[in-house]
Amino acid sequence: MKPGELFDLSGEVAVVVGATGELGGALAQGLGEAGAQVAVLGRNPERGQARVKTIQSAGGTAAFFAADAAQKGSLRATREAIEKSLGAPTILVNAVGGNDPKVTVTPDLPFERIALAD
Repeated sequence: MKPGELFDLSGEVAVVVGATGELGGALAQGLGEAGAQVAVLGRNPERGQARVKTIQSAGGTAAFFAADAAQKGSLRATREAIEKSLGAPTILVNAVGGNDPKVTVTPDLPFERIALAD
């Protein structure tokens, strides 16, 4: 059974941060199949546009927005662009991932001491 047969998300605007990755991309596709308009967010335009194309090929509505989840200013600007393009978001999925050694939790670097860019 496809997600669209189980859940109807027509009229919803879903923002998937990290949608250029495997997990976030799969979630974005599922939301699109269920009828949501999907804002595909990520740092890689090629992978983002490919994800948009996949969602659109399945009959969904999607748009790519370049954003760096570690930069508050980037996310603020992206939020405004999404609202202008698709409308106010009603669903937010955080599927950000990565293996940057500077932000990996270790015994010597607990989560509370990890610095994110402003």
